[in-house]
Amino acid sequence: MLYSSQLRALMNRRSMLNAMLGAGAAASAVPLLSACAQENALLASAGDGQAEPGPVPRTIDFSDPAQNLHAFIKVMGSLDPEQEVVGWFGGDIFAVTSPDKPLQKLFGVEGMGVLRTEAQPDGSYRIFNRECAFYTDPRTGEYMDRWTNPFHGEEVKVVPIHNLVVNAEIAPIFKMDFDGRVQEIPFTPPWWVQEKIDKAMNMFEVHVVAPNPMSVEEWPRESAGPVNRISEMFHRTAKLSELQDDSLDSVDYSGVWTRIGPWLPWMLQGQMPGHLLYRTFMTKPMSIDRMPDKLVKHVAERLGEQYFRAPPPETWGSQNDSSFSVYMRENEPAPPR
Repeated sequence: MLYSSQLRALMNRRSMLNAMLGAGAAASAVPLLSACAQENALLASAGDGQAEPGPVPRTIDFSDPAQNLHAFIKVMGSLDPEQEVVGWFGGDIFAVTSPDKPLQKLFGVEGMGVLRTEAQPDGSYRIFNRECAFYTDPRTGEYMDRWTNPFHGEEVKVVPIHNLVVNAEIAPIFKMDFDGRVQEIPFTPPWWVQEKIDKAMNMFEVHVVAPNPMSVEEWPRESAGPVNRISEMFHRTAKLSELQDDSLDSVDYSGVWTRIGPWLPWMLQGQMPGHLLYRTFMTKPMSIDRMPDKLVKHVAERLGEQYFRAPPPETWGSQNDSSFSVYMRENEPAPPR
């Protein structure tokens, strides 16, 4: 998924600690925006004085958690609390089964998310997010309702991703209580800056191991096992000049979403060794009218136009959806083969 695992990790203290410590380690090894270099670039761009210079863009210190988060929100969504931002993603999903076998493409995936952010007095941001996605035939690209599992030959019903509420809060400094000891975790995911080509590249990664909400005893064919190991890797590239422009609440980006996760419940894969690898592109069309017509039509027909809007403010504090919780709510355990 584009956002839900990322946002759920931000709400989980140990996941957040792992994500931020990992990001901090990576940040120490990458070139961040240098104030001196930026000043030199601005002086060089002024030319010989024949043209009237424009406004001097603000230098961003990505090592400062507040500035880092400000830029992150600007890329992922919008600083305007009234603006709902539409994101798109699409790509392929592969089976990883054993070291002596190549990856096997199973199906494609295409989806969208709509989010809105609200800045809070303490510098944090509330994120209101909604998402959906459909699995596609790897040969034709058509959305699938049925799929024949190549591992056991059974035709199964394909269940799309449809999470109505996936909200989270992100703060510049997370204060977390670990067994009575308060730790402060700064929000500093790394950025790579290439000034000569006007690029700023952000990386946010989450690597977690958590109990599977679908127990093997109750969901023997849907559950991949007692524990889920999930990795989410989001890489976004935006224009540095737009990030520095304080007149812009939101900036365009292109990026890649990579995920490693368990078998999907509807595959009825059981506890077969292996996992799924997702490889997708993602970008930010901003509005529904700039989304692919085919996807918009399918969302409206299959799920409803409510997926074209972010969750309303009154959803704050309510239980978030996930593919597992939605599946368990809407389905019964499959009968044995």
